[in-house]
Amino acid sequence: MAFFLNTIFGSLVSICITVLVTLAITLIFKTSYTTNFAQGVISAFGAFMAATLINKAGVSIWLSVPVGILLATAVAVFIDMVIFRRGRYVNAIGKQIITMGLMSIIIGAIPLVFSITKLERIEFPTFLSDVYTFNIGGGEVAITANAIVCVAITAVIVTAIFVLLKYSKWGLSVRATASNEFVAGMMGINTHIVTAISWGLAGALGALAACMYAGQTPLTSTFMTDYQVNAFLAGILGGFGSFYGPIIAAVIIPLANNLMMWIGGVANAPDLTTWTRVIVYGLILVVIFFKPNGLFGKRTAKKV
Repeated sequence: MAFFLNTIFGSLVSICITVLVTLAITLIFKTSYTTNFAQGVISAFGAFMAATLINKAGVSIWLSVPVGILLATAVAVFIDMVIFRRGRYVNAIGKQIITMGLMSIIIGAIPLVFSITKLERIEFPTFLSDVYTFNIGGGEVAITANAIVCVAITAVIVTAIFVLLKYSKWGLSVRATASNEFVAGMMGINTHIVTAISWGLAGALGALAACMYAGQTPLTSTFMTDYQVNAFLAGILGGFGSFYGPIIAAVIIPLANNLMMWIGGVANAPDLTTWTRVIVYGLILVVIFFKPNGLFGKRTAKKV
C-alpha cells in the first residue's frame, strides 16, 4: 500500500506539468486551429529566463518564475500578432509547418540569448525542498512540499480558467471562436483579441510548467519535448472537441506511466518497466481505434 501511494504522490508534479501544457495546447488549437509544435520551446524560453535570474542575478525563485512567465507570454503574443495574424487563412498543415519553423528558430535562439554553452549545466531549484513522511500500513509514505505547491498552483489556475471559460465574456468569445471564427467575427467578437489572449495564456501556462519541470531535470532548449508529446496525446485521447477532455487525459497519461512502473516493480519484472511508455502509448492507440474522437469528444455532423 505504501509503495502504491508513493507512486501516486510521485506522479503529482508530472501530472501538474502535463495538465498545464495540455491546457495551453488546447487553447491554441481551439482558437487558432493548429497544433502548436513550438509550445515546448516557448515554455523553455521562459524557464531559461527564470534560471538566468536565479543563477546569475541571485533573484528568488518566487520572483524569477513570474518574470519567465511574462517573457514567454510576450513571445507567444508576438508570434500570434506578427506571424499567425498575417497567415490566419493558411490551411492547417501550413500553420503546423509555421510552428515547426518557429520551434527551430527558438531552439537556436535560446543559447544565443542566454549565453549558454553546450557543456554548461543550468541549475534550477524546486519551489520548496521539504519532504513530509508518514506511516500507512507499516510502510513509509513520502510527499514533497514542492509537489503540494505544484498541485495547489495548478488546481487554482485550471479552476479559474474553466470558470472564466464558462461564465465570463472572454470565455463566451473563446467558445464562439472555437466553434466558428468567421461567424464569431460577424457577431461582433474581436477574434484578434481572443487569439492573442489565448496565445499569451498558453505561453504563461507553458512557462509555469517548464519551471516546475526545471527543478527535476537539466535545462536544454528541448527539455519540454516529452511533455509536449504527452500533451498532444492527451488532446487526442481526451478529444480536442472539448476543453475538459484533454485535461482529464492529461491526468491519466502520467499516472498510467507511473502505475505501469509500479506494476513492474510489484511483479518483479524489470523488462516491463523498460517498456512502460511503449505499453501506455499502445493502450492509447487501442482506445483511439475504438473512440477516434477521443474519450470525451463528440462526432460532429457537417451539413453540405
